Amino acid sequence: AGHDFMDYDPTSGTGGADGCTSMENADNAGLAECLYLSTAGSDGISVSLQDAYESFCSEVSLADFLVIAAEAIMSLRSVGESQQLLSTQFKANFWYGRTTGFEGCQFADHALPNPADSCVAVERVFVDALGLDWEMAAALMGVHTLGRAEGRLSGYSGWWSTPEHSRRFNNDYFVSMLAKSWCPEMNVNGCSDADAATGQCTPKNQWQRCDVDRDVLGQAHEMMLDTDLCLFYRD
Repeated sequence: AGHDFMDYDPTSGTGGADGCTSMENADNAGLAECLYLSTAGSDGISVSLQDAYESFCSEVSLADFLVIAAEAIMSLRSVGESQQLLSTQFKANFWYGRTTGFEGCQFADHALPNPADSCVAVERVFVDALGLDWEMAAALMGVHTLGRAEGRLSGYSGWWSTPEHSRRFNNDYFVSMLAKSWCPEMNVNGCSDADAATGQCTPKNQWQRCDVDRDVLGQAHEMMLDTDLCLFYRD
């Protein structure tokens, strides 16, 4: 859902929560596997968002359904009282009526925030385009509490928290940002100087956890991006 609405352009009025995501856009690498390719998970079960949507496609727009799916995941991945609270609030405050875009969305290329641009990218997308203040932008970035980055898709690699916490919709993303030590990790995608010079790739730099409790076996590598840590260190 975030990759859908973050391409909003307030000048032209294009983009936003319209259900249109360009699969040719490198920023959306990996989305096809979740949206419609029915890729098998670790349990061997093949499932996609399209499979779930087929039962409701005549009743709700795809644009609305992407938001519903995102809210459902946040609710289901919460624990304790938060689960019921989120579920109730999402249901009570949901607005239907988003229109699905069918005209293509190649205009959205490079509209999403580039992690290398740090808080300049956060300001361009979340503050200037979406109209959020910085507190709301930081809250929205909390979606990184779920899941991980994969090198084969984005060039970045690792978990924003521990693998266990990354299965839960909680505040550990923010706890990790403040309570753990972070050191530079350069060129994690292995882009050679020759390939970089010809534009075949761009070196990806991130931050890796570097305190005494960091994972040293490579199975639970924790990382942050510039667009994450700048939220804390921004003046």
